[in-house]
Formats: sequence, structure tokens, C-alpha cells
Amino acid sequence: MLSEITLKNFKCFKNNTKIPVKRINLFTGINGGGKSTVLQTLLMMKQSPEVRKNTHQIFFNGSCVELGSFRDVKNSSLSHSEAIEFAYKFKEEDDHVNIHYVFRADENDGMLADIEKMNINIRYNNKEFKYPLEKKMYESENSVETYYEVTVPRQADLIEEYGSKIITLENMSLSKDYRELFIEDEHLDFIHRNIDFTKTHYISADRIGPKDFYLRQNLADFPTVGSKGEFTADILSRKKNEPVYDFLSVDQDAPQTVLDQTEAWIGIVFGEGKIRIKPLEANIIIMQMSSQNFGRSRNLLYKPVNVGFGYSYALPIIVSGLIAEEGEILIIENPEAHLHPSAQSQLSKFLAKVSACGVQVFIESHSDHILNGLRVAVLDEVIKPDELNIIYFQRDESHQFIEIPVRKGGSIEDWPDGFCDQSDKDFKRLFGF
Repeated sequence: MLSEITLKNFKCFKNNTKIPVKRINLFTGINGGGKSTVLQTLLMMKQSPEVRKNTHQIFFNGSCVELGSFRDVKNSSLSHSEAIEFAYKFKEEDDHVNIHYVFRADENDGMLADIEKMNINIRYNNKEFKYPLEKKMYESENSVETYYEVTVPRQADLIEEYGSKIITLENMSLSKDYRELFIEDEHLDFIHRNIDFTKTHYISADRIGPKDFYLRQNLADFPTVGSKGEFTADILSRKKNEPVYDFLSVDQDAPQTVLDQTEAWIGIVFGEGKIRIKPLEANIIIMQMSSQNFGRSRNLLYKPVNVGFGYSYALPIIVSGLIAEEGEILIIENPEAHLHPSAQSQLSKFLAKVSACGVQVFIESHSDHILNGLRVAVLDEVIKPDELNIIYFQRDESHQFIEIPVRKGGSIEDWPDGFCDQSDKDFKRLFGF
């Protein structure tokens, strides 16, 4: 599981900044404080292999984010020649792997960056291993190829020879063609189990909302609802009979399938609700919904636009949570959009349950109802206090974020100024206390 994200010279993060992460993470704080910036590093890591599978570059524009050029994303106070750096630490019980990327502007294309160096540090079975990799160019008569040279120290517990091998960004991990770099297969397997950002579900704040009909798509090897929720109806149609985790089932006596549990969670979040998915032609899907439950009757269902935006905005989140599997990542921006406070609280409970099934969840939100819903999940022992990570981002270059611990029972003792306290400030103004 990812346990730490480090940024340097990326947008508002000028200095080396380490952000701790846990099983479920709530990023909140002022606008422009860095919430989205941290998540964008994960999303670039997801989308880069989608653009070019065996890549030695990071792509700023793709299926998840459109960030522009290297000049747009580097910290504005530093020169164009300075490198951008990301590092990710993954923990698995007492072992960990840390991979550190150094990016520089590509000379030919400002819309991407070259990975100049990768430093891989591993702690495995109480031993430390370090693999520094540096970009090299090999010129032949017909082409110029890029590879990474790894230098392995001559130590008794490491391999004896120095070696140069090609390392790619495929799946954000080391290519399995180069097992000779490591002592034993389980060492490489440990890296592959952890470093794989391609298995990330992402739902942006800019969701498509209700539509009269939805197009069936050719889904990728790793199917998701799409960053705007555009594939939600298609995913529901294709995966409707697949099982979900027992812990996510609302009613153990009801069918524990994706479609049935989607409908059940719509009922929990909104009080009532029904869904029907109907393929109409080869590439068209009709989705009908209702804000009421009429038993088994399917005649009182409507176009999504006639039910309410909240249903269509929450649906991609629920479907993503139900199809996500242990070890995968789920990133959600502004889950509160178009939702009543009670619906926000129930959706928080759902996301807490998803995280308890082994999916690492990241939530970016300004809503105190989302915050309090997660606190109630701690109170109800859906998640443990040390599994919930609340980060408050602020505009302070020397102290860019504050960790806010949640105690047993869901209580928070230290409330920084500006952290979900606007209601209290307004009440003081209104009532003079």
C-alpha cells in the first residue's frame, strides 16, 4: 500500500515535501493549497503508460488530467532547467519499496518530460537494497534508443556483476524480462505487487451528469467508469452479474452482484431509488432511474435527467467502489457535488467500507459532511482511527499542510483555523457569541 508521496518543484510545491498517506485519505483545505496537485502526480503515473506502454517519459495530458506543458507544471519561481521530482513509498508489513523519479523537460516536446533518473530503494527481509538508474542513449546506424543503466554494488549479498538493463515505465514497475538484476524472484515480485499505478479508478469533479442515452465503448484492459463517469452505464451493463465483496453488500440476503448492490447503495445514499440498464442497440445503452422504490415494478422509471443530478453524480462513485479490487486505488474529487448533506454522509460511509476491503481511497473535498461521515465510520468501527488520514492544505511555503489526527470514537481535538469551521464563524457573527 502506498504510504508516502514526495514532491519537489511541481506546481506549488517548491521544496521537497513529503505527504503521508493511509488506507483512506481526505484531502481538504483552501483553494490553491495543493490538494489536487498531489493527486495529479498519481494520475500522470496512471495515464502515461496508457499513452505509450513502454515509456521513459511522463505525459502531462491524457485520460485523467490535462495539465499543459512542462513550463505550466514546474514551480514558477525556479528556472526551466530545474528538474521536477516525485517519489512514492509503498509498505507491505515490515518491508517497503521507494521509487524516486527525476524529470526534465523534453527538448523536442514541451507537453511531456523525460525521466532522467530513477532511484529504487528496497527494504526486504531486513536487508536494504539500492538501485540507482540513469538514462542513457544508444546510437546505432538506424536509430537512437533510450535505456536505463543500473549499477549494482559488489557486495556478497547482491549480484556480483555490474549490469546495464532497459527499465521502462510499463505499469510503473520493472520489466519482468530483467530478473537477473535481483537475487531471487520474490524480490522482484515484491516490487510488482506494489508499484502499479495503472490500476487506479478516478472520478473527477467534472462529471457528465444525466444523459438520455449512453454509448457502449471498447473498454481498456483495466476497465473503469471513466474520469467523467462516461462509461458508468456500460460498466454496469457488462459487470452487472459480477460479485462484490461481502462487506459491501447492503443486504446479505439480496443478490451480491454489481447491479443489485449499486441499486441497494443508491437506496442507502438517497433513501430510495431504482436503476434499470437496457442495451438498446449494438452501441447504445438506455439507463432508467427512479428516486422512489415501487417494489418489483419497473414501469415507473424515468430518464436520469428527470430524477435529479445527485443520482447521476453519485452513481460513478458507487459503481467504482463496487468494482474496485484489493490493492487498487480509488481517487474521487468533490464527492459532495449535487448531494444533500445526509447523502454525503452515507456516501462517506460507503467509501470507508470500500477502503476496508483493501482499496486505497483518496478523497478531495471541501465538505464538512464528508469529513463527519468518515468520523462516524470510525465511531461505527468500519475503519480504525489510524487508517483515516486527514490532510489540511494551506498556503504556507514553510508548512504546506497539517495532519489532523482522528481519535477513537471519531473525535478531533486540534482544529486549525479554516478547517471546516466556517459555520461556527458565521453563527458567531449572526448570534453574537
